[in-house]
Amino acid sequence: MNEREKNKRLRVVRTEAAAVRTKIQRDTFGEIERLLTVANERARLTLASAPTEWERYHLPQLQKSIRQTLDELALQAGRAVNSAAGRAWEAGADLIERPLEAGGIRISAVLPQLDTQQLLSMRTFMTDKMRDISMTVANRINTQLGLVAIGAQSPGDAIGSIAGLFEGGRGRAITVVRTELGRAFSTAAYERQQQAVEILPGLQRQWRRSGKVHSRFHHDAADGQIQSVDQPFRLHTPRGVVLLRYPRDPQGPAGETINCGCESLPHMAHWDMSSPKKKAFTSEELARSRSKRELEEAGRSRRVG
Repeated sequence: MNEREKNKRLRVVRTEAAAVRTKIQRDTFGEIERLLTVANERARLTLASAPTEWERYHLPQLQKSIRQTLDELALQAGRAVNSAAGRAWEAGADLIERPLEAGGIRISAVLPQLDTQQLLSMRTFMTDKMRDISMTVANRINTQLGLVAIGAQSPGDAIGSIAGLFEGGRGRAITVVRTELGRAFSTAAYERQQQAVEILPGLQRQWRRSGKVHSRFHHDAADGQIQSVDQPFRLHTPRGVVLLRYPRDPQGPAGETINCGCESLPHMAHWDMSSPKKKAFTSEELARSRSKRELEEAGRSRRVG
């Protein structure tokens, strides 16, 4: 393989390795959404099959049934995010190893295994979050049952409110899956970079924007920024400069890390990349985002100046 072919392969592999994070997040939320749908239907059927004369039906019996349904949701959702976190952790390490190997540098055989203590903590956190989401939905459903019991609303109204309660749980689950699985991915990549630079001087990191339409302006502005492995990225926010070791850095402000879709990619100065600095906005991005148009215009002005 000549140098040109090697660089082409490197570009492809780096892009593919970064895309694994998104696939894991998407697949995991697909499973969480399926579990939420099943729990929603079971809860609705539980209420619909209750006796018409609610005052003769023991409220605790209904509440217990709802709690069992939501407990099962928490258990299965916890298992799903636990498994996904392990895959995200491995994929994060691959984000460093695979592009380097495509460039002719094999490091996996000489580097130690990553310390999984952080992964264990992340798994516990995500499992607890799934349980918290489930308990919150269960408590709100039981509040609706209480309103029926005292005659403040009809059973039909209670059944109708369930979809909205599960939708709220869905929104929280999206945030947990997107943020925490992304965090596991990026943390593993960062730790692998820390190891790799010991045997590969010159290894750097490049901030790559998410490509989302409604992204943070200053995350887009940081696109293409290159830092050495031991230096944080610098984001110029409206509140001042924020330093992040990597996207979704748990040490960073929540406002800069939650739901972030950016990535930190391995970089070497001699690599021939298709977008060595900033990645151009697509026509669709520019059409749908005013902030991206402003950023594009600012960049054009600086180039002309």
